[in-house]
Amino acid sequence: MTDLSTRAGGPDPLPAPLPVPPPRFKGQAAVITGGARGIGKAHAIALAREGCDIVIGDILEDLPDGTPYEKATQAELDETASQVEALGVRCVAVRSDVRRPEDGERLIDLAVSKFGRLDILVSNAALTIENELVDTPAEDFDTVIRTNLLGAFHVIRPALKIMTRAGRGRVIIIGSGAGRHAEEKAGPYVASKWALIGLAKTAALEVAKSGVTVNVVLPGPTDTAMMNGPTRYRQAAPDKPNPTREDYLKAKAEATPMGLAWIKPEDVATTSLFLASDEARFISGVALSVDAADCAKWT
Repeated sequence: MTDLSTRAGGPDPLPAPLPVPPPRFKGQAAVITGGARGIGKAHAIALAREGCDIVIGDILEDLPDGTPYEKATQAELDETASQVEALGVRCVAVRSDVRRPEDGERLIDLAVSKFGRLDILVSNAALTIENELVDTPAEDFDTVIRTNLLGAFHVIRPALKIMTRAGRGRVIIIGSGAGRHAEEKAGPYVASKWALIGLAKTAALEVAKSGVTVNVVLPGPTDTAMMNGPTRYRQAAPDKPNPTREDYLKAKAEATPMGLAWIKPEDVATTSLFLASDEARFISGVALSVDAADCAKWT
């Protein structure tokens, strides 16, 4: 990753860099939160293929109760770490609760202590607890905000300190299409995802001259544990006693304008790879949708 010698010491930047052949991030180091499975795992695998050493954090069984999906397991985290290492890079995978600032700082410190640097942060850890607002306990609202918003802050703050000193870095926050529109029974989640865009834009401004970029990726419905499970099947096909994945896909066939029920986690990860690249050197403060044209329906 280049630093902002891309500016050549004045207001006229150096020419845009040519695409780097694979592995694009050889010798770099990344931290990924919520990396045991789903979108986080897809990022770990994608970055590892490009030569990046990886630190993965995940809350695992300590996930708060009330989510409409099962908790990640130690076995899933271990399997993700194994797949990363099989690609020829180093990996450190730990249980981490980003609601605690000390856990966020520990993940960043691990990258520096184990790999000697931090180049990429993928702030992905998030959860949802669903109910109508009038029936949402204050504790549930707090849990979602502390995980999705404060959890991002708890890793972004120490990461930016490292990156700005180094004069290089990429921060990629995984938001949601719910950061651009409302969703019934998801008030805390929607609020947190809207707030992440403001957080990213503020951070992008503050580090704009340092060689660091900060962006948000907004996935639409994605084939992860949050969406792919018995609770979601019942929500999509309430008339069936034991709906299946196939029933869900049929019921959600028009969930996006492209006629897809969801995108894949790898679609989100490949978007982040571009944002982490030198070709995206002047892209910062952006909220980029990956949602099969769903974002065409709002501004």
